[in-house]
Amino acid sequence: MIVSIIAALLVIAISYAVLRTIVISIFGGNKHSSWLRKQLPLWETKEIINAEQSGAIRQLYRMDDERQKSKTDAVKIILIIGAIFLGAGVIFLVAANWRKIPAHIRTINLLLMTIATLFAGYYFSYEKQGHPLLGKSLLFLASVFWGSSVILICQIYNIPSSDNWLIVLLWALPVLPVAYFFNNRYVFLLASVLLIIWNFLYSHSANAANYYYPVLVFCLILPMAFKLGAWANINILGLLAASFSCCFVEYHWQYSWLAIFISSGLLGYYLIKKEEKYFSAASLSFIAWQIVCFNATAVKRANFYFLIPLAALFFFTYRDKLKKSLCINIFSAILWFHLVVYPYSKVFNDKYNGITALVIQLSIGVILYLIGMSHSESKKYFAPLYKSIGFATVAGCAYLLSFKKMLIGNAGFEHKFFFIICLALIAAAVLLLILLLCTKPPQTKFFKMELICLSAVFSGSLFILFFPLLASINTVIMNTIIFLLAVISIFYGMGIRSAEVFNSGIVIFVLLVITRYVDIFWELTEKSWFFIAAGLFMLIGGAYLEKQRKKVIEKWSAE
Repeated sequence: MIVSIIAALLVIAISYAVLRTIVISIFGGNKHSSWLRKQLPLWETKEIINAEQSGAIRQLYRMDDERQKSKTDAVKIILIIGAIFLGAGVIFLVAANWRKIPAHIRTINLLLMTIATLFAGYYFSYEKQGHPLLGKSLLFLASVFWGSSVILICQIYNIPSSDNWLIVLLWALPVLPVAYFFNNRYVFLLASVLLIIWNFLYSHSANAANYYYPVLVFCLILPMAFKLGAWANINILGLLAASFSCCFVEYHWQYSWLAIFISSGLLGYYLIKKEEKYFSAASLSFIAWQIVCFNATAVKRANFYFLIPLAALFFFTYRDKLKKSLCINIFSAILWFHLVVYPYSKVFNDKYNGITALVIQLSIGVILYLIGMSHSESKKYFAPLYKSIGFATVAGCAYLLSFKKMLIGNAGFEHKFFFIICLALIAAAVLLLILLLCTKPPQTKFFKMELICLSAVFSGSLFILFFPLLASINTVIMNTIIFLLAVISIFYGMGIRSAEVFNSGIVIFVLLVITRYVDIFWELTEKSWFFIAAGLFMLIGGAYLEKQRKKVIEKWSAE
């Protein structure tokens, strides 16, 4: 187990170093600076600028500093790789001759090797001028040596494998002072990864929630990351992994408390640091919390207490204008709604199948789009996001409902409860539409296009609700809705000059044509003609669509 952990860490570290070196060597940093660096000699040759002006431009954009930095980064990566290989070589060398060395000599040698490497790292970092990168690499190597020393010493004294979590912890905690006092980000990253591994090993060995890990991260690791200017995202990902791992444990309320503790801690860090990544992580962790609560009892029930943090999350999202977090919180609210509805399928003996979920989600997509349309001028910042999510939801659900086999295999709504739920959602959407029309009468043609789409979706949803067994007709209706969404998106995008909306319409249209082509012609006995015809059709049609798309976008750019 421990050897596998060491091997995985070495592979990850070497892969990261090699990939970063390749990226630096290929791209050489900032793309615009690279372009400008190539143009300056050409401008000097054509006497557009003189040598002094060229030097001033280089100094203004710090192009020489960037080139030096890229070279420094490359050297840094090479030194790190060298330290990793040296550490791995020593570990394997010692392991090969391990049984021939007396136990007390092994222990002394391991500790001396670690101390000597640590001292060398300090010497080249602070005492010997001009070798800071070598010093940092040696400090990282000393941290690797310390881990190998702990592992091998535990093997000498026969520490049981059930205490592997203790071995990883004994590796991680002592290297944290090295990262802090020597300002070494690589050692800090190593300690962060080790603590994530420790968290899962401890939970697995003790069969209990590990509250020590989030306390350690919130109270020690994240403050250290701020002080070192290190990459804190690895620790945020570790907290999220710990939170979502709770979802896979049933009937244990202690994991529910762990998830809410991590969520609250991340939210607290957002309030302190005002960085959206903490808020987004908190929003994701709250999703884990509601799933954990749903799985915490034998009788699956939604967590109504979740509405309290959800309301707070939406408040901060709107107050601080956090678009990414709004997407997460909208998904969280939709998931909560489904978790509320699902248990009643058992109570009323209803069938919560794919068709049920899709028609419910289709109605929710319409409501989201209407919420976007209803946003006041002061909240216009979020209106496009609501409309985009609502449109994508409607298009996706309509596409899945356009398959006849799926409609036949999951013909539902013969039960009253889900019929009433879907009808209530459609009624809520209609009420929102009426309120919207009262406050914003349709004056522009774009508004009318949106109303046509919404009316088509309303009609299709109602028809599926009242006639769920008419699979053929429902298939035609859903395909018509998708075609309408594609055409209106193309014209709507052209009208408002939005490349995103215009391209989304083309994508939906192409997807519809390809899907229906496969549905109709896949049953052919000779499959070669199917692929030949499909290939020709896609090449010719794709070339034509791309030509027309470029013409439209170039026309917008010219105007």
